Formats: sequence, C-alpha cells, structure tokens
Amino acid sequence: MAASKPTAVHISLIFFVMTTLIAGVAAYLGYKDLGESNVKLDQAQKDSQRDGAAVRKLDEELQALKKLIGNEQDDIGLDNKTPNTVIGATELDIKTHAAVLAEPTIKNTLIKMSGQLNQTKSQLAQEQTAKNELEARFLALKGELDKVVDQHKMARDSSESDLADTQKIKEEEVSAKDQQIAALQKENEEILIELDQLRETDAKKIKDLENKSVRYASLIDTLRSRLDQVQKVSFEKPDGVIRTVDNSTGVVWINLGEADRLPKRMTFSVYRKSHQGIGRGEEDIIGAIEVTKILGPHLAEARIVGDDIYQPISPGDPIYTPLWGIGRPETFAIAGIIDLDGDGKSDMDLLRGIIENANAKIDNQVTENGERLGDGLSVHTKFLVIGETPDVDSAKTDEQRDKMLELIGKMKEIKEEARLKAVRVVGINDFLSYIGYKPQRRLFVPGSGVPSKIKLGAKKTGVNASSSGAVSQVFTRNKRLKQQTSSGQTSKAFGSNK
Repeated sequence: MAASKPTAVHISLIFFVMTTLIAGVAAYLGYKDLGESNVKLDQAQKDSQRDGAAVRKLDEELQALKKLIGNEQDDIGLDNKTPNTVIGATELDIKTHAAVLAEPTIKNTLIKMSGQLNQTKSQLAQEQTAKNELEARFLALKGELDKVVDQHKMARDSSESDLADTQKIKEEEVSAKDQQIAALQKENEEILIELDQLRETDAKKIKDLENKSVRYASLIDTLRSRLDQVQKVSFEKPDGVIRTVDNSTGVVWINLGEADRLPKRMTFSVYRKSHQGIGRGEEDIIGAIEVTKILGPHLAEARIVGDDIYQPISPGDPIYTPLWGIGRPETFAIAGIIDLDGDGKSDMDLLRGIIENANAKIDNQVTENGERLGDGLSVHTKFLVIGETPDVDSAKTDEQRDKMLELIGKMKEIKEEARLKAVRVVGINDFLSYIGYKPQRRLFVPGSGVPSKIKLGAKKTGVNASSSGAVSQVFTRNKRLKQQTSSGQTSKAFGSNK
C-alpha cells in the first residue's frame, strides 16, 4: 500500500516534466515571433530603399527638366511665381524674348511664332500677286495707247496728202485728235505716277515683311540653338565595346576586327557605361585607344593613349569614332584654322592624314586663305568641323586683314549652309575627342609668337646628399598603380633653413 502512494520523487518528476514542456512551448513561440519580426524588418528596409530610390529618381528627373528649360533655380514656384523660381523665370523669358507672340507655354509660343511666319509669307505672296496684276494692267493700257497713237499718226499722214480744199477740215480733225492724244498722254502720265506710288508702297511693305521674316527666322534659330544646346541630341551609336583590359601594360582588346574591315592605327574614344549619349560632348569620354593588331574576325588589340585614373577603362565600356563605320566610308567638311598642338602652325595635312587613314574623306573645305573647295555640303556629309577663327586685330598688313575677313565670311557661309541642310556642326576639340586623338607634345619655338607656359627663372634649393634616390610612386610611368601612403616625414630639401 505504501508503494502505490505518490512520493516526493514522483511529484518532483511530474513538476520537472511540466516545467520543461512549458519552457519548450514558450521558447518555440518566442522563436516564431522573432522570425516574423525579422521578416517584417527586412520588408520595411526594402520598402525604405525603394522609396528612397523613387525620391532620387524623381529629383533627377526634376533636375533634368530644369536643364531642358534652361532655368535651374532651387524653387519651382508653384505657389509664388517670382523671377527667382523656375516657373517665374521661364514665364519672364517667354514675355521678354517672344514679345507680343508670348503664350503660357514654350511649345505654344513656338507654334504661334511659326504660324505668324507662315502668315507673313502668305501676305508677301499676296502683295507680289497684286504687283504682278498692276504691271499687267499697265502693259495693257500702254498697248492700247500705242494702238491709238498709231491710228492717229496714220490719219494725220493721210490728211497731208489730201487736196488743199480739205486741208482746213483735216487740220481741225488733226487738232481734235491732238487734243485727244494730249488727254490720253496726260491720263497715261497720271497712271504712271500712280503706278510708281504703288510700287514704292509695295516695296516698303515687302521690305517690312522681309525684315519681320528675318527677325522671326533669327528668333526661331536662337530658340532652336538654345534647345539643341540644352538637349544635346545625338543619333550616334557606339562602334564596339572593350572586351578585356590589361592595366599593367595599357593594352585592351575590342570586339572589332578583320570581318569589320577595321584598319590599323584607328583611334577610338572610350565612353563610360552610364553615358548620356554617344557624340554629345566630352563629359562622358573617359579615355582613348589606338588599334595596333588585328587578331581575328571580330577581335583586335589596341593600346591606351589616354585615360583617367579616377575612371579607368574597364570591360564593357563602349567605343566610338565618327571617322569609320562598318562597311561605309564617311565624309566630312573642314572650315577654319586647324592647329592640333597649339604651336601656331597649320596641322591640316596631319588631320587629313588621320581622316584618310580611316578610309574617310573630306568633301568640302574652307582653307586658311579663305578659299572654298568642294561642290557644297550634301546628305553624305557627316560633320562640319569648325577650326579656329582668325583674330582680325592681329593682322599686320591690309592684305592679311582682307584674307582673315574673307575666311570669316566663308566660315559663316558654310555654317549657314550646314544649318539649312541639317549637317551637324562640331568644334575641332570635340571632333578630336570623338575620334580619340591625343596631341603629341608641345614644343616652345622661339620667335614663333606662341607664348611659352614655362615660367622664367629657377628657384635654387639645397640638395640633400643623404637622399636614397628613390622616385615617388606618384611619378611612376604607370598611372594605374595606387599611390602609396605617405610616411608623414618632410624631405630635408624643403627644410626651414635655406
């Protein structure tokens, strides 16, 4: 009987088992809550990152819109449209530059100006038609007058051959006819005077309409130039990409080769992957390469001729040159003074050699003497490359001044032709950046008139005899090596005791 009763050991065991079960359940529930909390925390972080990215994208789009408009004030001006806000400044620009043709939006203003220009052209055509009608009327009246004069002359000649007894009658008839002729001549003179007055009035109206047309065309060209400058639209595409880079030797491999008819010594500009558009400007160009070996149908080796240590060339970077295209020759027009290395001498032959080496050609040119070569720009002309404009004030003789003025006039003429034929105009520096050309070294030639950038004189400094002779890593040939950390100790050559 005593063995069947629960003892303290039984009670302790039961208590221990229950305690263990309760603790296990509590631990499981706590672990489950902790997992759910971590999931919610991860989701909240992802939502925060997504919202932050959306805010940054919205801000980037807003900044891009400001640049497109041309007003980059900090305040948009939704509530207070002052000239210090984007909206207020834009409205002020429209009212200032478009005058009576101003509309609430830039687009509507341009549309209204285009309509006004078309209306002006229509009025000019109507005035020309009226002028033609007046000239036709004058010719008709003159023809009738000539007929009347001829008739009276014949009658007068006939009356002179009549008998003496009819002389008096004939003289009276002739007198009457003379009076009629005088009246007709007077009427003709009045008509001529009226026609001259109409001609002067029409000429003045035509001149006013032409002046308005020129002003409107100039304003449209100014607005279009501003829009092009803001947007920098380019339809150029990369010619290829960097496949592999060896930074230790400065050699890269590209995905162009023999099958693409790629010539040796072809130079390319290298763009960053996140570029804003090929051929827009120099801001996206991070380096330049020159082809040295053709290795396969779509493989070539090139050397790096220019790069940026802060933005090194890497695989996948696009490459571009306007000189060469797969299976098609390119043509260019050149105008102005071409000086590639700044030595004051013409480098036109060097530029021509670079272009012709790429199987391209120059179809039009305005030489340094102001001579125009070529049959005019065409749809095949890729770029009009503008060199330096001569400084007329630096002319030493009247003949030299006349040549400079002739060159400036011809450059203006070919620029206008490029505008009318939709040929893109680029400066010589942008063109050299696009083709990946890097000038060699600049030499100072005494007496050339080109100032030297070398400072006169030399500063004497003591030489530390105990120097190790090691060159700092900053000045090593390979710019891609990371600069070593300075020890913080100043060289004794720059000590305070001189």
